[in-house]
Amino acid sequence: MQIIEEVAKSLSMNREKLERESLKTFLEKELRNIEAEIYKICAKHGIRSIFELDEKLKRGTITEEEMRDDFMELDYLESKRDDLLNAMGRIPCQI
Repeated sequence: MQIIEEVAKSLSMNREKLERESLKTFLEKELRNIEAEIYKICAKHGIRSIFELDEKLKRGTITEEEMRDDFMELDYLESKRDDLLNAMGRIPCQI
């Protein structure tokens, strides 16, 4: 991790703060990307969550063939979003 120490030194920044801020920025970027993908799928089907997509399937307003791939992708993306939010909550505010 010598590069982190070099960058921290060149920025006159504490190494731990640089690591924390870098991790926070990375997780926020990943979260934005995940949320954009979730939004695309939800907009495509006129829903706000995987539960609404499931409800449309149960009501018969959409067929399984029409939504199978999107359902699996949305389920994965929502799980990934939860993981990212959990990870973000574990980043210490101060060192």
